[in-house]
Amino acid sequence: MQLILGLRMTVEGLGHRLSAVRRQEKLSQEEMAERLKVSRSAYQYYERGERDLPGSLLLKVFQEFEVDPLWVLEGEIEPGMSRREREMTQAYRKIGMAVERRINERGLSIPAEKKWDAVDFLFAEFLKDDPLNATENAPDTPRIDRVLGLVA
Repeated sequence: MQLILGLRMTVEGLGHRLSAVRRQEKLSQEEMAERLKVSRSAYQYYERGERDLPGSLLLKVFQEFEVDPLWVLEGEIEPGMSRREREMTQAYRKIGMAVERRINERGLSIPAEKKWDAVDFLFAEFLKDDPLNATENAPDTPRIDRVLGLVA
């Protein structure tokens, strides 16, 4: 993705996804243009990928049609999964592995349900602390130990 001055975006495949939103809503290009408050010819340029899509128009698409913004921008990385969903899955796995590793290092005996309660708690806390950077790091060892102390 390329961000251009004035929040204009050139994104490969964005026009196809814009078209998919329109078809899902069973709208003509004219009706879609009206809903987005742009001319039909301008909308056609966006859908064909011949004109950069302004950020303000992308915001209207999100608000008007309640589509996943990352899907509109990036499409699917894997069938049925956006890049953000994949990142969330990886973050959850990383936290689960860190908790499992810490349980083994400390020689704890924790029922599976309690272990996953700890993972869920740490994941929710982690997202709350840094929702845009959720895949950067797992919680630190002292934090994992404190949570495990609550469930052990």
